[in-house]
Amino acid sequence: MGKEYSAQYSPVDEADNEDAKLLYRGTAIKPLSKSRFLHVSLWLMHGVLIFITLLFFTLWVRAPLKDDILLYSPANEAIETSIVRFNGSWDRHSPYRGSPSPDLEAAWDRVTADGRLLGMTSEQVLRAGEELTPYLARYPEEYGGKYLMTVETIHQLHCINMVRQSTWGDHYMGHDLDFVHSPDEWRIHLDHCIEMLRQVIMCRSDVTMVTYDWVEGLDDPYPSFNVPHQCRNFEKILDWVEDHRVHLPASKLVRQEGYVDLPSPP
Repeated sequence: MGKEYSAQYSPVDEADNEDAKLLYRGTAIKPLSKSRFLHVSLWLMHGVLIFITLLFFTLWVRAPLKDDILLYSPANEAIETSIVRFNGSWDRHSPYRGSPSPDLEAAWDRVTADGRLLGMTSEQVLRAGEELTPYLARYPEEYGGKYLMTVETIHQLHCINMVRQSTWGDHYMGHDLDFVHSPDEWRIHLDHCIEMLRQVIMCRSDVTMVTYDWVEGLDDPYPSFNVPHQCRNFEKILDWVEDHRVHLPASKLVRQEGYVDLPSPP
């Protein structure tokens, strides 16, 4: 009977054990929850640190190198670069190449004619690294009163066009009044252009690699100038220039009151 009695109550002991287990589990819930929260928090902090690291790394990679820093120009907003494969084939057709013709003149005039006069504020002049000297030419107030400017690429294209014209001397020199009236001055002008182009090429120092090919019938490897270059979108810059041009008659481009003349051209 005793054994049966105790046996009947053994489930009660087990129930008590289960209750004890539940009570134990209940007391263990809080530390487990904190541990889990801490565990999750550590992972969140780890993820945030990784994100911040990747963010700063991306910004560092995309940041301009010291050599890529742009000298200020109002036209910087028009700069758009892309990879362009040059076409340097020996007999390649180009609208800027060939014997003199109306179409050829029109192509060169579009990118060189008139100097494309623009205007800069005094703040822009200073940002560009220049000084506000009494020599700087300005527009009359009726045309905005800004300082005269143009973009170098127009001048540089004018120079290469002058070199091109000199190779067709019989055609151009006979009609160029500067050459007809003063061939010595024309020669100085041409030498100036060649020197400007030399400085531009050496300044930019294009390090694009030119490959060489073996060509049937030639004893030496032949350079292939049809290679990709990183280029600025010239048409976008030209559009910007056209949008910001100051159109005024030559008769209005006169010295304003208080101007001082330089003793000689800069």
